[in-house]
Amino acid sequence: MFASMARAARLIFDPAFAGIVVKALLLTILLFAGALALSEYALSLLPVLGNPLVNRALEWLAPVLFLFAGVVLGPPVAALFASLFLDQIAARIEARDYPGTVAHPASFLATLRAGLKLAALVLGVNLVLLPVDIGLPVLGEILSVTANGWLLGREYFELSALRHCDPPEADILRRKNSGAVWAGGTLIALASMVPLLNLVAPLFGTAFMVHLFHRALSRNGARTRP
Repeated sequence: MFASMARAARLIFDPAFAGIVVKALLLTILLFAGALALSEYALSLLPVLGNPLVNRALEWLAPVLFLFAGVVLGPPVAALFASLFLDQIAARIEARDYPGTVAHPASFLATLRAGLKLAALVLGVNLVLLPVDIGLPVLGEILSVTANGWLLGREYFELSALRHCDPPEADILRRKNSGAVWAGGTLIALASMVPLLNLVAPLFGTAFMVHLFHRALSRNGARTRP
């Protein structure tokens, strides 16, 4: 797992991936900026809450609220990202590091639907756990990272595996490597919740799971589609 992690981290600084990295960073920034702009607009629509000072306090706290929103929105953005760039990154990595492999990626609409569905699920889980995060900060954060790690690890690994395996084989391979997949997903979840680091978390997660899949494939000998 650590070898896959190191190879994934190097991708961010690899000139061969510069074009994808720049596009991915711009898109990630755009997604966060759009979400935070909507938050600012929602605050501007608030009526006077009993006392004008309450609204003024909310305006002063806006940067903190935006930072908190970025933490909450990080995992859903990472989930959506997988559907948009995984095939491009996986194809480049496999052409360089795993020559001879034959991939059968799903259609863009199919992966986009999967990404939107997962992003909605991750956002829903985070919103459900939000009261726990506020009331019991340490326990809430542990629960959030654990849940997001499981969801993101499963999604990223299966999207990587389904480029080569039928769904039953991909599921078996994921179950055999569930510990590494969950640990990898937890790393993605943690990175996606840290400001600035969340900009590269989806890139790192995609590359990490591609390498992890190929290492699992070589160890477990799952059948790939011809």
